[in-house]
Amino acid sequence: MSNKISILSTMPLEQPLLNKALDNNIVLDTKAFIQVIDVSDETEVWEKITGAYAQQAIVVFTSASAVFAVCEHPSFVRPNWNIFCIEKATKKAVLQYFDESYIVGSAKDSDELAQKIRETADVNEVIFFCGDKRMDTLPSILLKSGIITNEIVVYKTVEQPTFIEKEHNGILFYSPSGVSSYFSMNTANPGTVLFAIGNTTAAAIKLETENEIVVCPTPSKEALLDVAINYFYNKQK
Repeated sequence: MSNKISILSTMPLEQPLLNKALDNNIVLDTKAFIQVIDVSDETEVWEKITGAYAQQAIVVFTSASAVFAVCEHPSFVRPNWNIFCIEKATKKAVLQYFDESYIVGSAKDSDELAQKIRETADVNEVIFFCGDKRMDTLPSILLKSGIITNEIVVYKTVEQPTFIEKEHNGILFYSPSGVSSYFSMNTANPGTVLFAIGNTTAAAIKLETENEIVVCPTPSKEALLDVAINYFYNKQK
């Protein structure tokens, strides 16, 4: 791109992604608008997790944070689970602890994942490891299909709102919690383009502003950055 573009990421990004932005003439600022707190060591939570370890269960993960909270404990021994998970970052996290054969289904978002679960024969009950601000999408779809969802909250999401004085051409959002945190102290300038991972995050943005929203269907930070790079590249042609 001939003109420098300024983008704000509402969560930290790895150095290779920062380098990719720089290579594409993008000034990329990052700020963590949420903090994830692992609560798996709390007695009641840990008792539920160890109880799940002992079961030949059908388990659902919709975030990498949940995977790490469940599997990084020193007492972890790989259980005999059948796993449904979101693709990209969450699936990558699952594969750090389980072979591919343990994953019986994956999808790009919670809606599609819930549909896969309910279309799978002999699924009557699942264990859903999640955060305290998880969306209702997956449990509500499963409930309508008569599938019992046993939720175990293994992490908490805490908003860390910060006022951003600098104007940006684009802002990257990764979750409804990040959207809520950002807009609690900021408004998007009229010309700022807002990029969202998935329709759920996009819907949260729509409740806050009428700015242009570009949705990335792939649940990964790199994919979202690529969507933003391509958007501004095509705009400058």
